[in-house]
Amino acid sequence: MDAIPYEKSLSDYRRSERQEMIIAAPLDLSFKKANTMNELANKRPQAVRTGKIPLRTSADRFVTCSLWLSNNLLTSMDGFENLAKKVLDDPVHLSWLDLSFNEIGTIGDDITKFPNLKIFYLHGNNISNINDIVKLKKLQNLKTLTLHGNPIENLPYYRGYIVHILPQLTALDFSAVLSAERKKPAPAGFYKIIDYNT
Repeated sequence: MDAIPYEKSLSDYRRSERQEMIIAAPLDLSFKKANTMNELANKRPQAVRTGKIPLRTSADRFVTCSLWLSNNLLTSMDGFENLAKKVLDDPVHLSWLDLSFNEIGTIGDDITKFPNLKIFYLHGNNISNINDIVKLKKLQNLKTLTLHGNPIENLPYYRGYIVHILPQLTALDFSAVLSAERKKPAPAGFYKIIDYNT
């Protein structure tokens, strides 16, 4: 039996992350001690983790589909759309957003303005309301989501709820979503807890 090539053995979420990095280096505004999105707009990007900074246009915007804002002091996503418009050359093509390790309590409504988002890291925040996840239903291209390390993770049937709300996911919390998970009926109490009008 032939060995599976390394590329093929990588899970879908790893391949898509890698593909995003090949297209263009992420705009990395992590570890900037910023309290607000507005503060981040005035910070200099770093290249420590990625090895390079994306190309910058004459309008002082960056040509990339990946925006890393992790390990800041953000308590809210307020102003995210404005930040994306200010720093990204073509914000509608944003496909990878990393907001991990902040203090964010709710997923901002702005997120639905980014229909091409495929990878969304929110682990290590303060999200506690499962109905916040319903906002992500509008993101039909979303394949990878992380929420571990949020209070929401303590909800019974947490993973089952997320997979039921977002059946398009291929990875949740760095673990592949199996077709068997998608086929399971809604977890106990799902329709009492989930508000699709959110």
